[in-house]
Amino acid sequence: MDDKLYRPFCLSTGEIIREMSEIDIVGMDSLEEESSELTSMGISSIITFAGARKGRLLLDMEPGLALSMAGAVLGGEYGDVKDPMVLSLVSEVNNIISGNAITGINNEFLMDLRLAPPVVFAGRDLVISIPRLRSFSSWGETEFGRIRINVAWEGGAS
Repeated sequence: MDDKLYRPFCLSTGEIIREMSEIDIVGMDSLEEESSELTSMGISSIITFAGARKGRLLLDMEPGLALSMAGAVLGGEYGDVKDPMVLSLVSEVNNIISGNAITGINNEFLMDLRLAPPVVFAGRDLVISIPRLRSFSSWGETEFGRIRINVAWEGGAS
């Protein structure tokens, strides 16, 4: 796998989460191909992008991490990942991560990619199907829980 279209999302995830919430992520330094289904850890956001290529980023995390990020970024305490503020924060974090990664890809490869609005889901063990797309995941750990990104490009990254 040529990771030039995948790696920017790994780097962006760590940078953006650290910058916004002062939460450090350990890991996210390798990518592994996924099967056709993923199971959510508790809260997931998907954002698609299109232009010269089509693809998508799935941001998935454990509830403790989403709640800690919401507290750090928005202030206050949150106890339910289904709180509209928590859902909005995770969605916006995905938007910022994707925007940062896509800007770098556009600058380097002139792909004229654009982002669609993100979608967010809450609930443990939701099955996310990824038919006909070759996708790669990278995992990270924080003191508040695990995080995963899954990046897919139509036709792969070649």
